[in-house]
Amino acid sequence: MTKTSPETPKQPIEAKDKNRYAKAVQDGRTILSEGGSKADAARAIYRLIHDEHREVVLRAFIEGADVTPKGSPTYHYNISRKFRKQKSD
Repeated sequence: MTKTSPETPKQPIEAKDKNRYAKAVQDGRTILSEGGSKADAARAIYRLIHDEHREVVLRAFIEGADVTPKGSPTYHYNISRKFRKQKSD
């Protein structure tokens, strides 16, 4: 006898401030279109929405900085570390 469980799709976590999220994604896209790097775009996104849930920031990196879903946690880790270090200086 096999046990089956209904697949419940995980609801994505919503941004606290949808306007700020949209601006962060747009700023990231603008940086890319002006020849900036993915890291430049991700840093700009993080500066605007660093107080959002991690999942929201990762989604913004994917949408606004063309970071891959597998690469976004690495960008988050590196950028958030540098950001915290700068704040404590």
